[in-house]
Amino acid sequence: MSQRNTWQPAFIVWLMILLTAVGLAAPTVQAASNAPDIPIAARSGVVFDLTSGKILAAKDDKTAYPLASLTKIMSLYLIREAISHGRLQWDETVTPNAAEIKLSQDTALSNVPLASKPYTVKELYDAGWIYSANVAVMLLGNKLAGSQKAFIQEMQNHLHEWGIRDAAIYTTSGLNNSLIPESLRVADTPADGENKMSAADIGVVVRHLLTDYPAVLQDTAVVHRNFAVTATQNFAMTNWNALLTGNSLAQSDLPIDGLKTGTSDLAGQCLVATMPWRGRRLVSVVMHADGAVTDNNKRFTATAALLRTVVQQWQPVTLTAKNTQSQRVKVTDGKQATVPLQLSQSVVGWQRNGILVTPVAAVPKKLSLTAPVTKGKQVASISLQNDALGYLPGVKQANVSLAPTKNVAELNVIERFFAWLGQLF
Repeated sequence: MSQRNTWQPAFIVWLMILLTAVGLAAPTVQAASNAPDIPIAARSGVVFDLTSGKILAAKDDKTAYPLASLTKIMSLYLIREAISHGRLQWDETVTPNAAEIKLSQDTALSNVPLASKPYTVKELYDAGWIYSANVAVMLLGNKLAGSQKAFIQEMQNHLHEWGIRDAAIYTTSGLNNSLIPESLRVADTPADGENKMSAADIGVVVRHLLTDYPAVLQDTAVVHRNFAVTATQNFAMTNWNALLTGNSLAQSDLPIDGLKTGTSDLAGQCLVATMPWRGRRLVSVVMHADGAVTDNNKRFTATAALLRTVVQQWQPVTLTAKNTQSQRVKVTDGKQATVPLQLSQSVVGWQRNGILVTPVAAVPKKLSLTAPVTKGKQVASISLQNDALGYLPGVKQANVSLAPTKNVAELNVIERFFAWLGQLF
């Protein structure tokens, strides 16, 4: 009677467990995702990861469109910067003139009503973020730069430094020039001039704001605050960003803590939103939300749907030597002809629908090492592969360091001679 091989079932079980563990440790790799574009219910839009600048969804994001009060993100960045550099103090004051007071009391525009009294920089700054107060931002521009024209020049200088070349800036607030009295308008600008910028470039501005001044989120998260028009009159401000946590359209699964709305006839309904996510931060830009003519909340529903889809489909993944494949390179004058290279430090890659769309790029074929080779010593730096969505304009993709997984000793003189001799035959 033949003896049964009892070790085989146990071996197969352990082999399956091992293969499963390996599959879980190493992300499935695909050079580019074949998933369809994430829908954005707007004329233009983009979603990106703040730290890396990696774009996770986009629609016509490189075309400049009217942005209305999203302009104030740039304006208020300059005020934050001026405070940081000592050019302004929060308790400095500004007193509006008669024309500015009259414009501030136009209820057809987003404003806090002003009186003939001094207001602090901090009061006007908060009104700009919370209530998108147009004249408040204009006053801040005059206070910092001396005039609207000079403040716009500072805005443009920053945009150029950040690589933004096709933005059109006519007003500091985002108002169409036709809504501003000629006495307050910048001379030699179109009578109906309206600011324009692409969704991707707005993303660049937001990335600078949140990276340079992360504490600004404490300002953008405010839902309600009173503005002291006079000693006896308060104006109740409610943040126009209805998706903010604690506001009227807040979503329990979307902890949005900023950033800015924008509305005009040409721009339609616009919204920049941001929220923490998986230890990182997402930023979305929606410009001219679809269907906004009949529904005043379309920018909020479009943003919520967009962010939910991004969160469902995308996942940051830490790539390490343990979950990425090594790559072999040639070794000259070594006792081994090749040596494996692996990541010597971790790097964040991106999975979409479980597929790694940003794997480590292939080592250049011309790369070779000369013995002796030291294990763990960085010998090369390469980038992650890119998918079709890419990164925000001007963002440099992080490089990853590669190091040998073992030492390779140098051939001695006799060994080199025989190696050379072997190449002759």
